[in-house]
Amino acid sequence: MNESLVIRLGTTQEEPVDWLVWSAREGEIIASGTLASAHGLHELRERAGGRPVVTLVPGSAVIFRRVRLPGKYNRQSAAALPYLLEEQIASDVESLHLVVLGHEGHEVDLMAVDSQQMRRWLGWLEAAGLGCVQMLPDVLALPQAVDGWSALQLGRHWLIRQGPHQGLVADEALLGLLLAAQAEPVTLHSHTPPPPLAGADWQAADPELPMLLLAREALRGNINLLQGPFRPQTEYGRHWLQWRKVLGVAAALLLVTLGQRGLALYQLEGQDKALKGEIRQVYTRIFPGESRIVNVRSQMEQHLRLLGAAPQSGVLLLLTELAPVFAEVPGLKPEVLRFDATRGELRLQVTAPGFTEIERFRELAGKRFEVQQGEVRSHEGKVEGALVLKDKSS
Repeated sequence: MNESLVIRLGTTQEEPVDWLVWSAREGEIIASGTLASAHGLHELRERAGGRPVVTLVPGSAVIFRRVRLPGKYNRQSAAALPYLLEEQIASDVESLHLVVLGHEGHEVDLMAVDSQQMRRWLGWLEAAGLGCVQMLPDVLALPQAVDGWSALQLGRHWLIRQGPHQGLVADEALLGLLLAAQAEPVTLHSHTPPPPLAGADWQAADPELPMLLLAREALRGNINLLQGPFRPQTEYGRHWLQWRKVLGVAAALLLVTLGQRGLALYQLEGQDKALKGEIRQVYTRIFPGESRIVNVRSQMEQHLRLLGAAPQSGVLLLLTELAPVFAEVPGLKPEVLRFDATRGELRLQVTAPGFTEIERFRELAGKRFEVQQGEVRSHEGKVEGALVLKDKSS
């Protein structure tokens, strides 16, 4: 099939949905448009036909990180990835869906998204009768720049691709802060008219329809969030058909042989032993020289600290984490930015139309950061305030 339906969803079901049908053979757009919200996705069922469906999701909902493993990446050492990511973010890693984007030696590039959000996206598509074969962040559907970053403005936000496995989403004000925080000016290849921002060498790239630009790059690559528990149902369906009868017979025999209480206790004890055994096997494979194992989690964390797997720091990381918060409180503007590398603190002087915006910003930022509020006062019709933010994981 040389034609594909590419859909760009929002974080919520009420946000507009852009779509495009692209013919790779003809090199042209068959059809395109915008739905008022994801509630209208069923209108694309006829457009999909037998075409594969590729879905773009907001890069602002995805976490991108590079972590360092104690040894080289393999199936056994991959079990340590959640421990490493836990050191870098404030979110509960157990609620995140992790995908490995690439690895080289001890370095592993990851992307992570809330599992519940994944289920929502797939639920909208399933309710509309659309079977998705590929899902990826929109920032990784931007073309890679040979030098510097690539950029594209969509509405009030800028999509920035910083490398093969790294990207961010920011409004114009936050983008200015990010650029100002760079040690040297960044070369930005913009596929839409550049904004009047200093701190970057803006280069005009070939202008194209945004959805066409994103669709072509997405179809060329192999980045896909649909892995593990979210792998397309077609593959699981084949395995399920093979094993359904066997599992049915086994379940019936177990129910006849064992009482319900005895069976439940037996299963819980077996699962507990198997899980502990698997954890110990992974640990001994990663650290073969250690024979005394008392507390796997504690000993794993101790090894990672000794090996230097400390959280990433720096103003760019903090500001990237703050991007969604600034977007949620558009009336609040940062006036002065100072970063204390020794303390790992970001100090902000902000202005807002009222006290409500500052309180809203403090509440949202408090989910990921430790927030200290300094003096807040009203001056010439605006409210000025001081805030100190520190990553909770540091």
